[in-house]
Amino acid sequence: MPSPDIPGEFLRHAVLDTVVPHASNIDLETALAKALEGGAEDLSSVLSFIPQRSLLFFDEFCTARIVLRLSNCSQTSLKHHLPNLEVKLDIFAIDPAETVAENPTPTRDLIFSGVVSGQEEPLVVVNEFEGETGSGNHAYVIWSIETFLKRPRIRIQHPSLIFIASVSLNPAENRQSESRDDDYLPPLVPASTNVLYPLSTDKALNEIDPFLPASRLLRVVPASYSEDPIYNVQQQSGHPMRVVPAASARIRYSRLNAFSGRPTTVASLDFEVTPFLNCDVIFDRADLRLSNGKIETLSDDPGLNPPLTCRPRDDVTLIYKLTPEHTQEPSPSTTVMVSTLDISLEAVIQLSDDCHPRILMQWRTNIDFSMVLNPTFGGPSQALQRSNRPASLPMTPHAAYASMNGSPPSRNSLRGRAYSVTDTGVTISFSGPNKVEVGKPFSWGVFIVNRSSTARKFAMVAIPRRKRADPIGHVARPSSSSISSRKEDGVAEAVTDDNIIHAMQKSVAGQEAELVCLSRDIRIGPLLPGTCYSTELKLLPLAVGPLHLEAVRLVDADTSETTDIRELPDIIAFDRDGVPAAE
Repeated sequence: MPSPDIPGEFLRHAVLDTVVPHASNIDLETALAKALEGGAEDLSSVLSFIPQRSLLFFDEFCTARIVLRLSNCSQTSLKHHLPNLEVKLDIFAIDPAETVAENPTPTRDLIFSGVVSGQEEPLVVVNEFEGETGSGNHAYVIWSIETFLKRPRIRIQHPSLIFIASVSLNPAENRQSESRDDDYLPPLVPASTNVLYPLSTDKALNEIDPFLPASRLLRVVPASYSEDPIYNVQQQSGHPMRVVPAASARIRYSRLNAFSGRPTTVASLDFEVTPFLNCDVIFDRADLRLSNGKIETLSDDPGLNPPLTCRPRDDVTLIYKLTPEHTQEPSPSTTVMVSTLDISLEAVIQLSDDCHPRILMQWRTNIDFSMVLNPTFGGPSQALQRSNRPASLPMTPHAAYASMNGSPPSRNSLRGRAYSVTDTGVTISFSGPNKVEVGKPFSWGVFIVNRSSTARKFAMVAIPRRKRADPIGHVARPSSSSISSRKEDGVAEAVTDDNIIHAMQKSVAGQEAELVCLSRDIRIGPLLPGTCYSTELKLLPLAVGPLHLEAVRLVDADTSETTDIRELPDIIAFDRDGVPAAE
């Protein structure tokens, strides 16, 4: 049997498992030594001596340990093969109540997938043992990986998490070593027997060694190890761990009714601790960032400033005043201004004296700063009464900005954001950098909100801008062929000649692309009523100066109805030296 030092035999009897310790600063080496002294043999028994978490939380930063047990490995083999191991961890959200009989393929959702950094040195614990079959050793290799338990995208009645780890031994090089296309023998495979070896002592052959391999005459099975080499090991089964949300958060908006020079919105941010906990939660960070605007904290009270200690079912409300900037310019086709609000909340759960999980909730939403209303509209008169009469009329963009700044805005300012409302009840906003570098890809952030009453599915495609053809058509020229005889027969003159058409096609110059979309087709949905979706549109600038897309086409997957969105952010491309287009 080949030695375990061979790459294909290094993982022959390996066993893989994961563990989430209860204590944040646990000494795994001491815990393993205590388990081995207690007589634990298999890996599950060894890990049972380590206190583990019985309850996890959504939005938690969780540190998991991946444990690999190797059999009969020398120190030289460990040093040689450990740097070539690729360790991966996948976390799935499942419902343990679903039985195989009811659902052969139980529902599960991948919420985390990560690879252990190659720069991190694993913890190695070697245990020598002696048994009835002889002596040997077990090497326990432990990696630490930081995970984030995000919420699943599907609805699960009783959610639990399973951790599935996998280890690969340099898979790229192993596939090359398995190739048999080269002329050289693979390592550790005996050569074929020389059938003409007895004739090598014949003096009549003039010192020429005859050689004829037996593989040319008959099929020879070499006496080698029959089992296939092993280059990857995966955890056989995961241990379901219950997971619950530790806190919930939401934000609500109220627009000020009083007329002012600038549109103002008051936002109330609620942070509520769920009743699944029986411990304190320290709400220590609340960060709100508004693009193209200013945020003012209205609940600036010593008793309401984080950090705040909360108990289960406690609800903390923070009040903010949101005001857009003066330089934000609305779209000419709409009377609304939209900004992006990034919300980030952090809290620490005091689960025990040695376990303090940290949760992070962050999301992005749109803030609709409508145009200021016309206060001179007044109430309805007695002479004319309408049941559907609006409460007020919006002012035009010119009048609105004149009331705010005293003068209309400059049309030369760049727009880093664009907002559109489609006829299908969907609002879309684009955000991206105003200035980009030629040859360096950049992204537009796309935020879609389904404000209709039905679920929608869309496909988004970017349409590049093409140069318009010359509106001046060519002048009809007489045919170069002789037409004197045709006039006598009453045949009309030719509109143009084939030679002229060929010359015009040959003289047409190709159009060079200035802005290329790297996201060919983006699928969105299904979006339930009132839900939102965020994605990115990757673009590549290839020319210096102002660049534009013709439109972004939104295709309804159910009705095939198309909507072209032409209100897009402005793009100015610079070269690497920072020089814009020549004016």
